[in-house]
Amino acid sequence: MRKKAIKMIAFVLGSMLLIIGLTGCEDDTVMNLVIDNKPYQDQAVLDQAESQSEFSVQTPLYASIYFIESPKGMKYTAKWFLNDQEIKSEEKEMLTDKAGVIVYSLEADKVMAGNFKFQILFRDKVITEQTFTVK
Repeated sequence: MRKKAIKMIAFVLGSMLLIIGLTGCEDDTVMNLVIDNKPYQDQAVLDQAESQSEFSVQTPLYASIYFIESPKGMKYTAKWFLNDQEIKSEEKEMLTDKAGVIVYSLEADKVMAGNFKFQILFRDKVITEQTFTVK
């Protein structure tokens, strides 16, 4: 009976630590975010790249994000806005454990002149965003 109680306590404590760990994943998980005309799949290359503040119309855009402290299967939603109107929303999950890059894209036909905002959300909470202009 005592072994069963110890196993139950260990299970409860382990579950609590897991929940605390996952809850902590919603803040400060984005290490780098670059918006560009090309995707960056490799973290080392992404670290050398810089986001542009202006883009041309009718060119595809890619938001490459390097996440940390994100277990495999963690889902993030990306939202693209043009002049404060949402034009695309897409959910993707981590394919690697603890750290990795996720790339979101915006098709060329949706890239029109105006002010853009890109957001990353975890459970409907914005964890990072970036603004830029298309001319």
